[in-house]
Amino acid sequence: MKKEIFLFAIAFIITFLISEVFIRTTHLASVSYTDFYEDIGRARRQNFNYVFFNEGFGIGEFNEFRYSGEGIPPEKDSNTIRIILMGDSYVEALQVFDRHYFGNIAEQFLSERFSDTDFELLNFGRSGFDLANVYAYHKTFAENFNPDYILYFITRGDLKPKNEDPLRPKLQIQNDSLVVDFDFPEQELKLFETTKFFLQESAIVNMLNNGRKKAESIPVGSILLGKVYTWMQPAAGVSEEMEATETENYEINPVTQKIIQSIDPDRIIVFNRSFSDLPVEFEILCHDNNVRLYDLGQSLDSLRQTGQDPVAWPVTNKYGHWNHLGHRFVGEEVGRYLSGILKKEYVNNFE
Repeated sequence: MKKEIFLFAIAFIITFLISEVFIRTTHLASVSYTDFYEDIGRARRQNFNYVFFNEGFGIGEFNEFRYSGEGIPPEKDSNTIRIILMGDSYVEALQVFDRHYFGNIAEQFLSERFSDTDFELLNFGRSGFDLANVYAYHKTFAENFNPDYILYFITRGDLKPKNEDPLRPKLQIQNDSLVVDFDFPEQELKLFETTKFFLQESAIVNMLNNGRKKAESIPVGSILLGKVYTWMQPAAGVSEEMEATETENYEINPVTQKIIQSIDPDRIIVFNRSFSDLPVEFEILCHDNNVRLYDLGQSLDSLRQTGQDPVAWPVTNKYGHWNHLGHRFVGEEVGRYLSGILKKEYVNNFE
């Protein structure tokens, strides 16, 4: 009996190692992208090269400064206009190569129109971020990189803090002021440190962990059966987002209200990145606080009405994040909007 157990263990280890090498070599799955830092909580790993395949296919890096793309240090030249892009996975954009990324397209757009000025558009997007996460990340991290402008890309669903990740700093109101809380649960920190080595060194372990988290948020039947599971379910009612859109007397979350009242309207621009409208009450809040708000949704929807869907991925037959067309469109749209602002403020450099 002991011999059989020993042989089984040896066979299991050999199979595991061969599978691990195969998965890592073929990039079918990746080790964990994240690490924990005292100053910003759970974040992307330094000097980490990733290969991402879902709707689209992307290869990139998280640089030594812990954001995506080429590593540009905090210091900048006086002739450089630095613009930081912040938001969720649409901004992080793991699905595309850097050359297709909307930030790089907008940077090229601006450089062609302001010949005497250098532009740097930095990707500080983080998957799963809502507005409160963006603001906390801005104040504790992005501001250290001396940006001239900071662009917040949000949706209606981002206007209520979710605090889903216990190892991210939380934004709270204390004594009528916004405070970033770094009091991380000790149990969560211990769990992360205990599992960190296995998640960062084994694609199989990380894949199993991702599967566990997905099973907690999505019915197992949906994971196993895909569209068949959807067909088996009764017709769904109005979606939460659509239902929220139709709800009258939308109530602004206190943290969201305080964010808009606190940000610098000369440096921060808010973009609606979704097809769905932002609440009118939020638009009024931005207007009353002189915060510039630009709606990409209407332009994206107009593009879709022409038969060019910016979130459709024909090769993988999926819908999701902006595809290459979407990034090109958003990059040029953002570039045009920023050009109008810069033309007024830097008219001597504009051609």
